[in-house]
Amino acid sequence: MDPADRDLFLQFLWTRDETDSIDTPGKLKDWLTGLGMLDGDEAVTEDDVRLARHSRAAARAMCVANSGYPLDPRTHLAIEELNARAPLKVTAGPAGGLQVEPGGSGVPRALAQFLAIAYRATVEGEFGRFKACQGCGWAYYDESKNGSKKWCAMGFCGTRAKMKAYRERKKAGA
Repeated sequence: MDPADRDLFLQFLWTRDETDSIDTPGKLKDWLTGLGMLDGDEAVTEDDVRLARHSRAAARAMCVANSGYPLDPRTHLAIEELNARAPLKVTAGPAGGLQVEPGGSGVPRALAQFLAIAYRATVEGEFGRFKACQGCGWAYYDESKNGSKKWCAMGFCGTRAKMKAYRERKKAGA
């Protein structure tokens, strides 16, 4: 998988932590124009914000599913809505193969770029490496050799989970 695509997809997943980086038309516009995914003169509406937040939630839900949990049933609806507003197109690539690109315009087209990245990662067998931490829920890309990483950072979430399990075993044995 192209590391630039991987990082761009992660940036989208990380637009929400303690604060939401895309929860107003102004924030969404600034974020997308800052990435070069939207022209500065494009209008951004509350409906675009809703679409962006639902698309991000769907992407995060797929990361949670990649971590072994059930897929949120609303995921399909969010992807269908995005695909209806900015459908992916199959085109001839420069080297003669096929490639997937977003259609549409404006914010839906920018958001469809994330859908295209996820599709390419799926075809390449890499999408399953986008996961959600079992400790804090943070999305990450699992770069471990066998793809079995469970935490965003072993030094924080992994240590906390292992200490909790240790205390529970010790308490059960006492």
